[in-house]
Amino acid sequence: MPVRTLPPISSLILNNLSILIVGWGLNQGTQIKLPASLRDAGHKQFLTNISVIATLICSIVNATNYFVQRDIEVFSNHFKQKFNHFSRHVFLPIALVMETLVPVVYWPLRLFARHLIMQDVPDNIRNPIPISVDLAIHLFPTIFLFSDHYFTGYGSRFEITNQRAWLMVTVLGVGYNRWLYYLIDLSKGQAFPYPFLGVAEPYRSLTFLSLTSFTWVLFWMYQKFPPKTTTPKQKVN
Repeated sequence: MPVRTLPPISSLILNNLSILIVGWGLNQGTQIKLPASLRDAGHKQFLTNISVIATLICSIVNATNYFVQRDIEVFSNHFKQKFNHFSRHVFLPIALVMETLVPVVYWPLRLFARHLIMQDVPDNIRNPIPISVDLAIHLFPTIFLFSDHYFTGYGSRFEITNQRAWLMVTVLGVGYNRWLYYLIDLSKGQAFPYPFLGVAEPYRSLTFLSLTSFTWVLFWMYQKFPPKTTTPKQKVN
């Protein structure tokens, strides 16, 4: 019987909590009525919601990984190794860097420069997004993913090269840029979901480039400072 580290129960708990709380937040958030300038493109234009979906996929895969790694009858060792690789070294780093970018950008602007992060919100409305929903989609995803990576004892340095990570981040950045241009027609009075993107070229492209570059820096920092602990190894079939 080979010896392999198994996902701990703390990882399963965190991922299940993520599915419940973040899923609830996404459901509630997508029911909020958008201003006219954002209504046609809908909730699918927000990077927050895209990141939340990435978190939910990651959490579902990692919760499933807990049981896959413990199976002794159905799955081969090769399948288990592949599944673990994709859950911990593909889905997790993608979701983690996206969900780190979101609060780092969102909360300073939300607290001190709301006009740069929210479109057409009247001054007399203090919380256009209920606080519970705001936290569920703009903070808790980061907490759950970060905790699963660093505090469960199951995290490790991501098995992805810097070159591939850079390519992945670039594809995500360019993809989001093209997605917005696909959804939004400025000539019809529509607007970008975040006012800081509503600037003229070349400043808009420079903003996208800056955010993409910062996302790459976040990945580099996670690789520079990987988790220090591991769970005890257990014998599995």
